[in-house]
Amino acid sequence: MHIFSTNWCLLLANKRQTNILLLYSGNSLFYRVPLHFYYNITMPKLPSLLLITVFAQHLLFCGAVKLKGNEIAIASHRHHFDKSVHQEALEYGNAAKFRFRRFQSPSAIKGALSACRNSPLKWFQGKDGRKGYVSSTKLGGDWVLAESEQTAPECTSEEVLRAYLTGELQERWNEKEVLECKINVKKGKRGPRHETHYQQDLVLKSQRVITSHTGIMRYSQTISIDKIGENDYTVLVRLDPEQQTSATSTKKPFESLSVYVGLKQKGDDVQISAAGIMEVNRKVIPNLLVFDASGIAGAMAGKGTLWLASYFNERREMVARASTLSS
Repeated sequence: MHIFSTNWCLLLANKRQTNILLLYSGNSLFYRVPLHFYYNITMPKLPSLLLITVFAQHLLFCGAVKLKGNEIAIASHRHHFDKSVHQEALEYGNAAKFRFRRFQSPSAIKGALSACRNSPLKWFQGKDGRKGYVSSTKLGGDWVLAESEQTAPECTSEEVLRAYLTGELQERWNEKEVLECKINVKKGKRGPRHETHYQQDLVLKSQRVITSHTGIMRYSQTISIDKIGENDYTVLVRLDPEQQTSATSTKKPFESLSVYVGLKQKGDDVQISAAGIMEVNRKVIPNLLVFDASGIAGAMAGKGTLWLASYFNERREMVARASTLSS
């Protein structure tokens, strides 16, 4: 055991197999897991700490990360959602002109999309545990609208962002579609302002199209995060304009892509709302496939993000089981 200070202790539990760091302070355990999440369990008996490694090894799978440099890269911060800027409504057959405005509340975005939505969001529950409300609507031509709503239990909005920005987690929960996901922080001028954002490079697995396959698809997108008040966030995702002519986007599934994600802290839980508007690239996804365009779009902005609530539900169950065994 290595002592950091009089209040903190560090345990390397089963280092060769799990690479899990355990932090113990007073009678509460905060253990450091590979994906930089903290679990707080009342556990007065120090030997009981070793029980945690069994569950942590079952749920988490990648190498340890450093404690430094884990701050969320925020593009801008406002005290309240912006009601002074009108979020224009989405029009059927005119999706190319639609833009998600910054600092908009989830309710404002939902209202702007309501006229084009074919039906209310429907409950979805997958075999892998993801669950939430989803909707997918064709907008005319090669354009598609995908929406989802979910609630992540017993976590903070910042923790949800950290999970969302972890490429290994996105690969794990979207293993049928995603071959590789890399996310890096970028700093520099974007438009008229200098702001920090993320660059996400995605490699998608080949998808079957009737009697053929799309081949491996790849593209890059930017992720800009604005903080609202103390606990809420809005996220805008778009195709990276600086990467569209490079080899990373030679077989991109979308000609255009714009996604909004809103995070609102509600007590101990986080409400997650996502909406995406995409134009399918028919050079990659043939015209023979009429509805599968909605399926791929839904996987990226709808069902593809429902793993967030499931991930934190797994975390809650793991903590409860560990606490029961330690008592």
